[in-house]
Parts: sequence; structure tokens; C-alpha cells
Amino acid sequence: MRAFGLLLAAAALAEEGMVNIPAGEFSMGRSKLTKDDSTTMRPVVLLDDRPPHKVHIAAFALDATEVTQAAYAKFVAASKRRAPYHWLNGAVPAGEESFPAYNVDWDDASAYCAWTGKRLPTEAEWERAARGGQEGLSYPGGDKLDAKSARYGTQAGPGPVAQFAANPFGLFDMAGSVSEWTADWFEREYYKSSPDRDPKGPESGRYKVIRGGAWSDSAPRCTVFFRNWVRPNHRTPNLGFRCAK
Repeated sequence: MRAFGLLLAAAALAEEGMVNIPAGEFSMGRSKLTKDDSTTMRPVVLLDDRPPHKVHIAAFALDATEVTQAAYAKFVAASKRRAPYHWLNGAVPAGEESFPAYNVDWDDASAYCAWTGKRLPTEAEWERAARGGQEGLSYPGGDKLDAKSARYGTQAGPGPVAQFAANPFGLFDMAGSVSEWTADWFEREYYKSSPDRDPKGPESGRYKVIRGGAWSDSAPRCTVFFRNWVRPNHRTPNLGFRCAK
């Protein structure tokens, strides 16, 4: 009965364009050692994805795709919020309607999510969702990434969302496309003492965590465990977001 109740609770979270992520435990962080880990070749700052640790996440829902420019345009029109700086005359560039919204900072992304009755995902929720219920893999679809599975390692810029296969949870572009804002502040050693149930990151900080890698990144930056961080006012063509609930 309890399991059935959890399924009903997860189903209640569903909205059009969102995917239910069931409650569950997963191993968060990088579990695979590299040759650099036993030397001084790996900078200390890049050890922020360790130690791997078990985390339990309550059921939630996540947008199946990154928020598109067409969707973001409705928010800009309704809220009178500033448009991304690449929108000439405040309008979505022709042909980019299905591209992810980019050149939006953390406040922009957070405000959009609130406008839709949602929020940004926590870093732990994002990784749980990206892994798709699979343990020990480096990418949303397996242990290898190539041009047939994600948009990365290119200078051609963003492209339309959902052009590659979804992960096992039904989420698109959890690797590559654009990096994605999360709710959490960044702290390099947070994994050493983070809660084991629904962690929400440090109370404050200077940088926000971004995840997933982007079209401009190499494959190692597109893994499900790679942690990146930028200032909350960062607005670039390789950074967007999706909403949780």
C-alpha cells in the first residue's frame, strides 16, 4: 500500500511537459577513479565531485526539456522582464523558437520557474534525474557520449531541444545542449558533510551550481556528476535551465 501511495503521489506531480521522477536513493558524485586522482595532476578544485555518497530524493517532477525561447518569450511579455540580450527588438530570433532559452541569469531563470508555479531543481535532484535510475554510468545514456547522443564539442552554438534520445526517465538533453542552472549555492567540499536526504546545498555562497555541460563543452564536462559553478548574474549562450516541481 505504501508503494502504491508513493506512485499516486508521483503521478499527482505530473503536468504537461514534465516527467515524474520517483522517490529513491542513488549514489551522487563521481565513483570512478582516474589516474590523476592518485597524483597532484588533478587540481583540488576538481575533486568537488567526490566523495560519492548515498542520497535519498523525494518524488518530484522535472521539465522534459530545457525551457525554450518560445516559452520564455511568453514570460517576458507577461512580466515585462528584460529579454535575453541576443533578442533584437526584444523578439526571439527567427528559427530559434525551439532552441533553449539562454543568456538568462539565475534570477531570470528562478523568476520564470516561479511564474509557472515551479522552481529550479536542487543539484541533487538534477543528478538523480540525469542518471535516469542507472547507477555507475558517466552519461545519461551510458558510459560513452558521441555526436548521435548529444550536442557538445561544437562551436556552432545551441540547437533545438529534444533532438536526441531521452534518458530512461524520459528527459532530453541532460548532457550537452546548454548547461543548466540549479537552485544550489556552490561549496567545493559540500559532499563531505551534505545531508543524505534531499540536500539543498549551502545556505549562501558566491557561485551557483550549473550542471550538464553545453554545446561548447568537451565530453568530460557533460557527465552526470561534473559540477560547474558561475556567478548568479552570469548570462551566456551556453547556459539555460529547466524547472522542477
